[in-house]
Amino acid sequence: GRLTISPAYFMQSHERLQDPLVISASYSNKQVQHWLDAMSNTECFWNGITAAIAPELFEAGSAAISEVYGKTRTPPKSVPVSKWPSIFSGLEVIVNRTTPPHRDCGRAPSHYDLLVSLGIGHDATLSIQDLRADLNYSPGTMCFICGKVLEHSAGPWENGERFVLAHFMKDKVHGRVGVARPAFLVQADFLHSLGSEEMHCKAKKQSRRM
Repeated sequence: GRLTISPAYFMQSHERLQDPLVISASYSNKQVQHWLDAMSNTECFWNGITAAIAPELFEAGSAAISEVYGKTRTPPKSVPVSKWPSIFSGLEVIVNRTTPPHRDCGRAPSHYDLLVSLGIGHDATLSIQDLRADLNYSPGTMCFICGKVLEHSAGPWENGERFVLAHFMKDKVHGRVGVARPAFLVQADFLHSLGSEEMHCKAKKQSRRM
């Protein structure tokens, strides 16, 4: 099965900047809220990994989630948007389903999706067709991918039970609350985050020559 959860998104065919943001019906479900509460510490951990790997993406996601607090239309007695534990604006739970080759609509090119492969005993593979790469997608694997840019797919697999938590950011939601797209990561960003100023300068010089 597949379930999409979001604290703020546009209703279908109502995606103009002046249209209101609404919470998904699944977000207010009691069982979903219980699950999100149980996942909050884990989501904070994944937020921290995102901050280390893609700082500008983390800042953009954090800013957008902060902004939607006061700009989302919520029904009476609905769950507050402030309880959302992730810096990503949406979460898709995919259980025991293959995913055909596709690119993700609704993202910005520089928005990374965070895919977390979970389950028991499966031997799934994440295929990135544009790179001709097949990656190990066994339980416990985390993958950041520019899903708008790179065509990708998953499955089939032979053994076990598989589910994936696919974290994503909606470009139009970010636009609605005035948050700019983050820049693409480059090699110099990683070198800088590792604290190697000398290597950082060399990488910058090489990029200028190119």
